[in-house]
Amino acid sequence: MVRYQWVVIRGLRLPSGRVIAIGRYMLAALILLAMIVDVSPVLDPSSAAFAIVGAYLVFALAMVAVTWNDWWLDARLAGPAHAIDIITYTFLTFLMVADDSPYFTFFIFILLAAAIRWGWRATTLTAILLISLYLMAGMLVAGHAQGPELHPFIDRSAHLAILSAVVVWFGINEWHSGLLDRTRESFADPSPDESPLETGLRAAMIRLNAGSGVLLWRQQGRAESTVISERGGSLAVSQIKDGTLRDPAAGAVIYDFKRDRALTEDEGGNLKPTSARDFLRSDTAHRLQLTKGLAVPVRTTAGEGELFLEELENLSTDHIALGTEVAAEVSGHMERHTLMIAVEESAEARSRLALARDLHDSVVQFLAGAAFRLEALKRDLPSGRNLEPELNHLKQLMLQEQGELRSFIAALRSAPQIGLGELAKDLRSLSERLSEQWDVLCEFSAQTTDMMVPSRLHLDAQHLIREAVANAVRHAGAKSVTIRLHSDAKQLKLDFINDGARYPESPLTGEMPRSMSERVKLAGGALELTRGMGVTRISVSLPISGRVH
Repeated sequence: MVRYQWVVIRGLRLPSGRVIAIGRYMLAALILLAMIVDVSPVLDPSSAAFAIVGAYLVFALAMVAVTWNDWWLDARLAGPAHAIDIITYTFLTFLMVADDSPYFTFFIFILLAAAIRWGWRATTLTAILLISLYLMAGMLVAGHAQGPELHPFIDRSAHLAILSAVVVWFGINEWHSGLLDRTRESFADPSPDESPLETGLRAAMIRLNAGSGVLLWRQQGRAESTVISERGGSLAVSQIKDGTLRDPAAGAVIYDFKRDRALTEDEGGNLKPTSARDFLRSDTAHRLQLTKGLAVPVRTTAGEGELFLEELENLSTDHIALGTEVAAEVSGHMERHTLMIAVEESAEARSRLALARDLHDSVVQFLAGAAFRLEALKRDLPSGRNLEPELNHLKQLMLQEQGELRSFIAALRSAPQIGLGELAKDLRSLSERLSEQWDVLCEFSAQTTDMMVPSRLHLDAQHLIREAVANAVRHAGAKSVTIRLHSDAKQLKLDFINDGARYPESPLTGEMPRSMSERVKLAGGALELTRGMGVTRISVSLPISGRVH
């Protein structure tokens, strides 16, 4: 049972040239059999029609034998065979006027053969020619004294014209859309730990069931080329200095270097025979150990190259269209890898920047505040005042900051949620410590609910409060800072009001504190600064659901 299924699947994947050759032979054999078993005088085995069908059967069998394993002859003989099909159709239409004339089946076969080989333009021309020949044969037959009327031929010609329009439409809209086996998965997402050249080559080989493959790749701005080859399951990587590459705009090519044959398509989609050495130098082909297979150019923003796939099952002209699609997928695979690396590097840079900002807003700001307090104590030292209580208090602040730093590290290791009430409690405690650290009046108020917020907002809110208080004291000379926390279903909001002077202007952010502006922007929030009645108000809103890209 398993073997039977394999044979059926494999048969359905035969190249189009073989399908046409088999169809031609089966059609000729069926017509001849009908002529032998039919007893009507029109299908007399001694008639001219019988001789024509017999000769056509021999021709069809010869085409199957000659082109079965030779894609070159299949392509070269396609045009002459198509002409013989049309001529045979015309003669049989003229000679076989009975109801069981094979005109309809023959018409469909020739039309589909044109669609498979040359596309909708050739199909259209073939349909016009066949219908015209059918009408001409009908007029000749109807012109005989004992012949049938012309009306049935006109009626059938109209049917053929409608059918031709449907086939041409199908060719325009659907042709080649199902060439690749869509039941297979698309190229897997690249891994940042693997070379996209290697994974792209393997994926292309799997897609086309190739036994071996070579990818010749030249990085942008480099003279030497990298050669990735896989044969017999063994991967090899080497460098060559003279890897001549084709124009990336060129199409796919099926080649046979032993016979110096190659086939490609021109701009109109017509097959164009050429020499294998015309698209790749023989010394390069020998160095890459190329014999017979498919070659397609591959190009990305990072470089360009040529993909060679060999030991292909049923190599045929179909692989030209297949190769173009696979090359596009290989290019997309490599581009996704480049983008993935860029995204990872960008994410790492953002993480480093965020970590640096967090350390600045916590440890650095605390040390700056501690230095501020120590400088004040230093000025009081000559007075002989007992400084031990204040030093002990500063020590206690340092221990509390150590605990905050540990909490910060723990938050980096995980991403739990925190209740809004718990967040307000921590921010109130932080405000009290900042008040002592900077010798400024910090008033904190909050409107809380039972809702939960991500821990990243916990960290952002802490650092924003630290930065707001430090900026107000150091850059505006504030004596008091009011902090208000409130929220809605979508945003966490913080208001900072200080009684200091205007902030000094920055060429990048104006009066807006740069460190706060960068943090809010990174979190996807909004920051607004207003000044009036002798106070400065900074309003910050942070999205609870995260940054909107």
